[in-house]
Amino acid sequence: MKRILFIVLLAGSFFALTFCKHAPDLSIEPPFPKPRPEVVCSQDTIFFQNSVFPIIYNSCAKSGCHDAATHKHGIELTDYGKIMDLVTPGQPDQSQLYKVLFSGGERRMPPNEPLAADSMSLIYYWVKQGALNNLCTSPCDTISTITYSGSIQPLIKSRCGVCHEGSNPQGNVSLATYDQVKAYGLNGKLLGSVRHDNGYYAMPKNASPLSECEIAEIKIWIDSNYRQK
Repeated sequence: MKRILFIVLLAGSFFALTFCKHAPDLSIEPPFPKPRPEVVCSQDTIFFQNSVFPIIYNSCAKSGCHDAATHKHGIELTDYGKIMDLVTPGQPDQSQLYKVLFSGGERRMPPNEPLAADSMSLIYYWVKQGALNNLCTSPCDTISTITYSGSIQPLIKSRCGVCHEGSNPQGNVSLATYDQVKAYGLNGKLLGSVRHDNGYYAMPKNASPLSECEIAEIKIWIDSNYRQK
């Protein structure tokens, strides 16, 4: 009888430890994410279009997961409205989006490659700040010399880099280096895509288009023969 009781208590302890491991306390506030140098707006504000949407789109809205074609479990995460179906503004610990990103075990998403701590913090504070569809744009500068290192590289990295950098860029289009960006400037695809010209894929995909100022900076850079520095 004592042996049976011991086994029951041991099993109960195991399940209790397992539950604690896979059920983190969502009410614990994570550290505030580090400021992003390419975002020149308020460093105390998390911007959906600049920081949150690229994380969700690149990590979750993939083929076979939560893209428009697959919408696994009936969930599509390809734009602000669909993402908001899983968000309770101001309450990260009550938002299904944050719960599945932060939880452990089989419920955690993405399943094979959890988000980095900074990425989860960005989503946490974006929800806490009201889950706004906000965007930070750089100050307009169409007077001084536009260079790749000074203007174009930060712009491309902020608005395009999450999809078009790394070992497997979307559409096999990489914009990670000066030469790559210049090549798409030379063939007309860079300007045609950001201006949403007929015959070109409109970019950024499923996000706010570049501002007139940002497009003007790209055009000036192209017209001035792709200054690097």
